[in-house]
Amino acid sequence: MKLLTAIKRHQTCINKASLLIIAIISCFFIFDFPAAANSIESFSRLGVEIPNPPSLNARSAILIDAATGTVLFEKEADISLPPASLTKLVTLHIVMEEIKSGRLSPDEIVEIDPQDCSPSIPYGSSLMYLQPGMKVSVKDLMLGAAVVSGNDAAYSLARRIAGSNEEFAEMMNKEVKAMGFQSLCFVEPSGLSEFNLVTARDFAFFCKKYIELHPKALKELHSVHSIQFPRPEHATSQYRPNGIVLQYNRNPLIFSYEGADGLKTGYIIEVGYNMAATAMRNGNRFIAVLLGGSSTPYADGAALRTKDTKALFDWAFANFATARPGYIMPKPLRVWFGKSIWIDPEPEGEAAATVPVVYKDRVTARIETVKGIKAPVYKGQKLGEIVYEIDGTKINSVNLVSGQDIPRGNLFRTLLDSIQYFFAYIFGKL
Repeated sequence: MKLLTAIKRHQTCINKASLLIIAIISCFFIFDFPAAANSIESFSRLGVEIPNPPSLNARSAILIDAATGTVLFEKEADISLPPASLTKLVTLHIVMEEIKSGRLSPDEIVEIDPQDCSPSIPYGSSLMYLQPGMKVSVKDLMLGAAVVSGNDAAYSLARRIAGSNEEFAEMMNKEVKAMGFQSLCFVEPSGLSEFNLVTARDFAFFCKKYIELHPKALKELHSVHSIQFPRPEHATSQYRPNGIVLQYNRNPLIFSYEGADGLKTGYIIEVGYNMAATAMRNGNRFIAVLLGGSSTPYADGAALRTKDTKALFDWAFANFATARPGYIMPKPLRVWFGKSIWIDPEPEGEAAATVPVVYKDRVTARIETVKGIKAPVYKGQKLGEIVYEIDGTKINSVNLVSGQDIPRGNLFRTLLDSIQYFFAYIFGKL
């Protein structure tokens, strides 16, 4: 009898386990899980059909909304390829961080080392034509790197900051890893080496962060049409400038595409033509990164690169918009058992949502906050979110986070809050 009872119990357990497994499997095959809120797949729930994106010559590409980070298009976006002169954006980022820290000034004069000039740098590569012994300001070197893609400018900046290209490359790698971009790896600051490697995805999000950290760089560096260099004050005992020399920006988009104001072109024989570009119209900014564009018998690679980028931006501006509906921030939130008892939540990044352009004016926002917040609270800890909806359908959310650390309070605060917390719980306030 005991044996029969045990067998029946065993069979019951098996049956229950089988039903549970079947139920779990059924969920995957019967029900459709909603797409991530921060993706264009979620727009299909709104009954919106987005036209197909353009076909690209580039081997790898990605297009994102600069405000929200929403990926609108990607093609082999996670393969590692040499970025060529796109590398200089990371170099310029470090230069601007050094200026912010006070360790460097844009007005500082740098004496140019012979190692950072032609013929030490291949003459056929991009140069701003520095000469040994020239005395050039950091600002001019930044313009040389950004506008005319001078490899000599990148080398001179790296030598001033780190002492050598190798030491500067270590700084670059440390910085991008700290920013969360694990696929970015550099061996020198100009992009000449094929051993510099990036993915289109990580580099696009680096560009997003670059623009957020250095918004003035778009106007002061990347959309500058030309620079006059060298000028008379750059004469040396061995070299004198001959007349006015104008060097033009190598990014054709800033001359020919409405709203384009950056960022960088690149070419390296191992993969071809690269582009990191951004454009803004009517408050909508997009970022495109294209890697590995090749030439064909019918068109050169540089022209195809420009055509691809324009086509992507045309598609983006025609079909998507960045919505920023108003919302009322909550009152300070109660923190229990903390040294401070109130905290103001703040948006984690820009408070915005990417939507089909036809829905831009129908987006609403509401606030959801966490109750019963207990110390310690850490900077960046989620305290709620801004929820974006169209006709009641959630399309995106932005976290509300703590902007500060709040440690636990003293014994008196703990005892007092314990009593208040108990009654707040009893009366349903938590």
